[in-house]
Amino acid sequence: MPLNFVNSGGGSPFIRFSVEDNEWVRSTPEGDLTPIDMLSTPVVIDIENIQQGWLALQGGRDWVEWPGNDVMKCPKPSDAHRQGISVQFYSTKLFGDESVRELCSSQVGILEFIKKLYNDAESEFGKGKVPAVKIGDATKIKIGKGNSRIPTFEIVKWVDRPDELDAGASVPSPAAETVPSAAASDDDVDFGEI
Repeated sequence: MPLNFVNSGGGSPFIRFSVEDNEWVRSTPEGDLTPIDMLSTPVVIDIENIQQGWLALQGGRDWVEWPGNDVMKCPKPSDAHRQGISVQFYSTKLFGDESVRELCSSQVGILEFIKKLYNDAESEFGKGKVPAVKIGDATKIKIGKGNSRIPTFEIVKWVDRPDELDAGASVPSPAAETVPSAAASDDDVDFGEI
């Protein structure tokens, strides 16, 4: 009889960006990663409620959020921890049954992508809307001795903040990324000719 191993996924549903492969992936209930075509359809990103913190990936994943996004209120726990972000994404088309997913990352390219999105969106904060974002190709950049990629984007429109985002607003899980929703689903949102 052959050996059977059970994949045990942990935490909340998440998405990740692989710099090496230049591809977005999402978690599955079985604990695997599967590619997703983030360039095909806009996603709603809860950028107004981004959480900053310290993220360590050595020997497992350790996320320590900065209270009020203030680094001065949270000393760096170890040399292995790097500045990171946690932000919710929403899409029924891309993410299926788990429409809210967390992007939690300390990758330089992702931090730049999120910083640019935050700066572009900040003037609309406090209005109960979230941006529907069309993600584009990732631009390759050289950082020190390494390489990274910064995804390009366009804010296509602003939509009503979906209830699903509030349901997923708990403390980020070690393995998750979440995505905000517009109305009941992004199927109900008119993204135009994208």
